Amino acid sequence: MENISLSAKSYLDFAGLGDLKARAKDNQEEAAQEVGRQFEAMFVQMVFKSMREANAPLKSDLMGSSAGDTFEQMYHEELSQVMSQKGVFGLGDWLAHQVTGKANAEKAMQAYNQTRDTARALPKEDSAVSMPLPGTVIREIKGQTYE
Repeated sequence: MENISLSAKSYLDFAGLGDLKARAKDNQEEAAQEVGRQFEAMFVQMVFKSMREANAPLKSDLMGSSAGDTFEQMYHEELSQVMSQKGVFGLGDWLAHQVTGKANAEKAMQAYNQTRDTARALPKEDSAVSMPLPGTVIREIKGQTYE
């Protein structure tokens, strides 16, 4: 929780958003990481909200209150911020890599190298054995091949 004070505590924090815009001009990778963390936090909040809504029919009226529901919502909001700072799901890191383009460039180079290595391993045209098409009947009569 030591890093949470450096970032915007909520996607509704407009002062934090302005600070993030200013930092993005200096260091875009750091800003992309922060945006990824905030997106992950919002995603986790939505998961918690869906869980609360799914659990609503199971709650008893005896222990339920609007104050308890409000506390639970606030707790989940803070928990989602902490979880995103820790990178529990890795969604923020993945999103930052997608935005900065590093992951795409690395994947492109790996695909290129794999294709090049595969092409080198294939036999040359003159050494290739010709194979008949599927369904073709080949008959060999007295040394002659007929299709």
